[in-house]
Amino acid sequence: MLIICNGAFKSGSSWLHAILVQLSIVRKLNLKKVPVNYTNDVNSPTTIIESRLQDFLLKEDYKSENYLTKAHFFKESTLKNEYFDDVKLFFIERNIKDAVVSHYFHIRNKYRFKINFALYYYFLGRYKAYEIGLFNNRCREFIGDENFFNFEDLVSNFNDTIRQIAKVLGVFELTNLELAAIKKETSLDRLRDQLKRGNISYYPSTQKDNWKLFREGKINSWKDHFSDNQIKDIEKIESGFFSVFSTLIYFIIFTLRRLIFRIE
Repeated sequence: MLIICNGAFKSGSSWLHAILVQLSIVRKLNLKKVPVNYTNDVNSPTTIIESRLQDFLLKEDYKSENYLTKAHFFKESTLKNEYFDDVKLFFIERNIKDAVVSHYFHIRNKYRFKINFALYYYFLGRYKAYEIGLFNNRCREFIGDENFFNFEDLVSNFNDTIRQIAKVLGVFELTNLELAAIKKETSLDRLRDQLKRGNISYYPSTQKDNWKLFREGKINSWKDHFSDNQIKDIEKIESGFFSVFSTLIYFIIFTLRRLIFRIE
């Protein structure tokens, strides 16, 4: 079985990945290490990059062995492909405003770039919001709702959401002790501590304080950052309105940059 943990950037895919790791441990799924030739960063949980997914499916015995990768798979060709039942696709989404705030702090912490939120939103955040909307809509168009999970549900109703995730994975009847163990091992404090100790690696950063890239994971933290005008703007973006000029800027900032530098 190949388990793909997919989500837009800063929408909770790292948390979902950690949960799937713990589910595999409590139910002894015995995850096998993905060969390093399918990734561009051996220290990343993205063990299969999008451009090498088809090679993996052709060459590896994922019907007999269990594999896991975290991903931000976004290409239409990837999402509309028909996969065998042995490929389990999981998607997580988050309130776009909260995801943008999380991206803002990611930029500040990773690049030591102390820009204020207003400047960040004008030059980058609104384009990231557009991309997250594109990502979620495209995934739903080709995959459907049944494999989508909500960041807010994990915060507010952890156990029931874990049971739903486990059901897609083919794991049924989790005990209360198993649920408690998963919750403990995937708490934010636990993940930050493991990152500090070097036991896990979720971001391509060797900075000693890279654990800060796991933030508080709060719901509605966007209310502390967005102005009224920014709220109006992002709500237009969420509803599907983005000017031709803004779309062109997005293409230059995100799509063209990825094509030039082959960013996965």
